[in-house]
Amino acid sequence: MKISKRIRNIRVSKKLTQSDVASKLDISSSAYGQIERNADKATITTIQKVANALDVTINSILNEDWK
Repeated sequence: MKISKRIRNIRVSKKLTQSDVASKLDISSSAYGQIERNADKATITTIQKVANALDVTINSILNEDWK
C-alpha cells in the first residue's frame, strides 16, 4: 500500500478531517491535501510531522502492517 493511502486510512480511522490535521500542522487544508496525495514524494521530515499530527509513529505510516 502506498504511503499516501496509509496516511489517509490512519486519518480516517481516527475520525479526523484533512482540515483537522492541517490545523495541527499549522498549514492550509489544501497544503495538507497535497501532502496526503503526494506523500510518496514527501521528505522524511514531512512524514514525521504528519505522524506526530496523527499521533502515530512514523513506522505506522511507513510499515504496511499498521492496524
